[in-house]
Amino acid sequence: MKKLTYLISAIAAGLFTSAHAEVSVSGSASVVYQSAGSDTNIHNGGAVSFGLSTTTASGMTVSTSAGITNSTTSGTGAVTGWDNLTFATGGVTLTVGNDIGLPDGVGEVGGLVGDTAAVNSAGITSTTGLTDDEGSGISLTTSLGGAGLSVYYVADSDPATSAVAGVGDIDGATGTGSGVKITTAVGDVGLTVAYAAHSDTGIDDTETAASASYAMGAGTISAGYTTSTGTNDGNSFGIAYSMSLDADTSLGIGYQSHNVNSNSGRATDVTISRAMGGGMSVFAEMRSTSGDTAAAGENSTMAIGTSVSF
Repeated sequence: MKKLTYLISAIAAGLFTSAHAEVSVSGSASVVYQSAGSDTNIHNGGAVSFGLSTTTASGMTVSTSAGITNSTTSGTGAVTGWDNLTFATGGVTLTVGNDIGLPDGVGEVGGLVGDTAAVNSAGITSTTGLTDDEGSGISLTTSLGGAGLSVYYVADSDPATSAVAGVGDIDGATGTGSGVKITTAVGDVGLTVAYAAHSDTGIDDTETAASASYAMGAGTISAGYTTSTGTNDGNSFGIAYSMSLDADTSLGIGYQSHNVNSNSGRATDVTISRAMGGGMSVFAEMRSTSGDTAAAGENSTMAIGTSVSF
């Protein structure tokens, strides 16, 4: 990765000398064995990420990013990115584009396993959250005293269906959203509070959430609470504990419960990973669900595998 980065940076420096451009390239790959009851799978995948940035004469940093992902198991791939442009100066970061995410999910700290471990899992029937949480808009992040403040506005929550695909329809969108997030600390306790709202053809969804974390012993304990209204009317609670078993091995245990739309469901996650050096790690993950869950899938799933960062 370093040789490739240096080469691209050298080329970029020759092309954009006056702009002081920087180009970074990184990659990852993984292979995972996943099991859900009698259904077992092997998942292979990889990704390459590109980061572009430059600094103006006034000291403003302008950046964007993109990525390429591919799964040899499914034979599908995707190109993502170039959706947003970020401007940072004087402690203020402004992002404009078609992939602005609202601050939802802050209180759901108990979900620890990755997407692969959750394949064919009997997911919880109803969960808190917005029906749509990203789209064309703008976000601003700055500091306010000892706290971090972020505000978000989405003018079109579904730019993919605009007359020109991928172009935000600001004046004629059917879905809009807004939100605010504050992060701070009270003594040794880290706190995050967020509010997000989304409106789509008369359906109004809101989500209010808070989470707290505290370092204790050899690890960190986190707790979060969420309440949402509209399509997903109810609340959820999550708690997680992560710790280092040694310098290279970490263990995480998480619990998340949802009481939404008269349905009650729970999920318990366990993860363990060990760094092998050189960007390589091995891991194991397990998820167990109970209560009101989907008819399809298994209540217990697990995955073991390795991932490598380049």
